[in-house]
Amino acid sequence: MTNKVKKPNRFVTAVFFLAIAYLYVPLCYLVVQTFLKDPNNIRGGWTLEWILNLLHNPDLLSPLWTSIEIGVLSATLAVIVGTLGAVGLTPVASRLPVPVQTLILLPILLPEVITGLSLLLFFLLLRFELGFFTVAIAHASFSASFVYFIVTEQLRKLDPNLSEAAQDLGARPDQIFWKVTVPNVLPGIFGGWMLAFTLSFDDFLISFFTSGAGVTTLPLKIYSLMRLGISPELNGLSFLMILLSVCLVIALLLRRESREWVLKR
Repeated sequence: MTNKVKKPNRFVTAVFFLAIAYLYVPLCYLVVQTFLKDPNNIRGGWTLEWILNLLHNPDLLSPLWTSIEIGVLSATLAVIVGTLGAVGLTPVASRLPVPVQTLILLPILLPEVITGLSLLLFFLLLRFELGFFTVAIAHASFSASFVYFIVTEQLRKLDPNLSEAAQDLGARPDQIFWKVTVPNVLPGIFGGWMLAFTLSFDDFLISFFTSGAGVTTLPLKIYSLMRLGISPELNGLSFLMILLSVCLVIALLLRRESREWVLKR
């Protein structure tokens, strides 16, 4: 008896492609506008002027570098806190009381406006000067929960016999952590770092509450410029960010493919 191949549901397929179009058509339109001499007239010719102008525009480049620096610092802090928390709590995760599990999950579920306001009040209470480090700490405080759950999932897949074997061979707890645990959960750590960096780079509300007057991140700068009207240079900036994201995704996919190819051999 032959198994009949199920035909794809046409309605589900149509909904899928409509969702893809809803996500990517605006991005494609933005990319096209980046290279138009007149963004409102597709027949006006093509140019690289807006991208070249962007490279010499300190009003946009400075917030861009600020967002990158804050993202790197906050993602690193989030990875340290989230990884140590996952390593410490995973062995007893099934016995954690509900209030503790709720506290770990709460930063993900809370609206950002509440998180931003509470962090602002906390920094004011401690008399911290709002600026670069308060934004980085604020971003790390909510992205650490994401890192925790990603690394926890990696630790659950880790064979416990590896740590026991290392212990039997005389390895100290710190040696087991650095030479056994970390190498085996490194993909989760790297993935958590990338997610934390993306969340920080993209954040607006928490940055708005905790940045003060001296620090302007890229989302805050874009918001202030959008109030005056859409600038073609913003299209150029968006295109460069899309290009960077696509290149990063391709690099990750190629790395995974090469790793699978090595394992198969």
